[in-house]
Amino acid sequence: MNIIYDNTVKAGDVVAVGDIHGRFDLYELFLDHVKDSGAIVILLGDLIDRGPNDMAVLNRTKDLLQDPESWGLQSFYALRGNHERMFMDAVDGYGVGLWAQNGGDYQNLDNLAYHEDWISQLPIYMTVGETMFAHAGIYPGHNPAKAIADGGADELVWMRNPFITHGPRFYAWSDNLKQIVFGHTPLQAPEPYRIPQGICIDSGAYFTGVLTSYNVTKDSFTQFSIND
Repeated sequence: MNIIYDNTVKAGDVVAVGDIHGRFDLYELFLDHVKDSGAIVILLGDLIDRGPNDMAVLNRTKDLLQDPESWGLQSFYALRGNHERMFMDAVDGYGVGLWAQNGGDYQNLDNLAYHEDWISQLPIYMTVGETMFAHAGIYPGHNPAKAIADGGADELVWMRNPFITHGPRFYAWSDNLKQIVFGHTPLQAPEPYRIPQGICIDSGAYFTGVLTSYNVTKDSFTQFSIND
């Protein structure tokens, strides 16, 4: 994969960032990168679990969702990941074991539950221009809106294959969409990678120490690590 790294962000740029997983230290580096840029920022889900600072990530994200202009951003969005889904189930009193097994901070559940209302409202996917953004993927060749309407939202936030192998196959149902930007399935190496009509920017921040963002407008990447 030809990877172009570029640290500049301009007003109106659409910038997505991969799975944060409680790594507030890396999240802060990313936010400093986009601050006062006038960019459109999209978090691809899995804000929480496995890393050490879930509450700090959620507190900052809530503030940015409510008032992106205070950070000098045009707009700010966050999508739902499978870890947000597991957290919601745990707050509702079932699936606690699954959440804990996947890095959920069970001892801090009562504090985290403060954020349940807005987390439960996070969308599964969104589109900007010719690009779709999702946490994990969609069924190849099928509009995800139908899957959600048919009760398949949870399946979408856990999706790997056949999506990773075949890509979204937008041509089967959309004349407008050209690519999907997603997370959820990192490589062992902290690098983004391409699939048919798609780009994965989950670089495994919680175990690699590297968080990756993608400037869709410029088709370029920026990576953040604790050594920056």
